[in-house]
Amino acid sequence: MMNLEQIDNKLKKIMKKTRYRHAYRVSQLAKEIAEFYHLPVQRIIIAALIHDCAKDYTIDDLYHFIKKYNIKLSVIEQKIPKIWHSYVGAEMAKDIFQIDDLEILDAIRYHSTASCKLSLIGKVVYIADKIEPNRNLTKIKKLQKMIWEDIDLTMLGLLNQELKYLISKDLIIHPHTLKARNKIIMNRKVFLEWPEQPDILR
Repeated sequence: MMNLEQIDNKLKKIMKKTRYRHAYRVSQLAKEIAEFYHLPVQRIIIAALIHDCAKDYTIDDLYHFIKKYNIKLSVIEQKIPKIWHSYVGAEMAKDIFQIDDLEILDAIRYHSTASCKLSLIGKVVYIADKIEPNRNLTKIKKLQKMIWEDIDLTMLGLLNQELKYLISKDLIIHPHTLKARNKIIMNRKVFLEWPEQPDILR
C-alpha cells in the first residue's frame, strides 16, 4: 500500500479541486471520529481520502472501468449509475493505490449505499462523508452532534434520511441500504413478540 503522502499526491492529480477538498474534509472529520473512539486512525484517513476517487468520471468512463475491472453489477445496480463510482473506486484503490486492506476497500465500495458488511472503519467513512462540515443542511445538524455519542445511532439517522429521500422521489432503493439499517436495529433491540400491525398491513 502507498503511504499517505503518495496517496494524497496521486489523488490531487485524479480529482477535481472541489472534489479533493471534499475528500480532505471527510478525511479530517473521520480522523477526529477515529481518535475520539480509539479506532485505527491511519486506515480510516486513507479510506476517507480515497472514497470519491472515481466520482469525477463520466458515466461512459465508469462503464469502461466496470468492464476493465470485471465488476459484476446486479440488475438494480445497473439502474443506479450514481453509485457506480463507489465500486470503481474500490477497484482503483487496489489497482492504483495498491490497497489490499479489505475493510478499507469495503469502506470505499459501500460509501454510497452502506452495507451490513461495514466495519467501524466503513461506518466512520460513510458518516463523515454525509456530515462533513461543508454540509450545512438543517436536517444533519443533530447528527453532527450525535456522532460524538453513538456511531450506530448516527448511521441509523443517516440511513433513515436517505430512505425517506429515495421514497419521496420514487427512486430505487438498494438492498444494501435496507440491510444495513435492519442490522443496526436488530443489534440494538430484542424482539420478544410481534408488534401490533396497522390495518393497512393486515
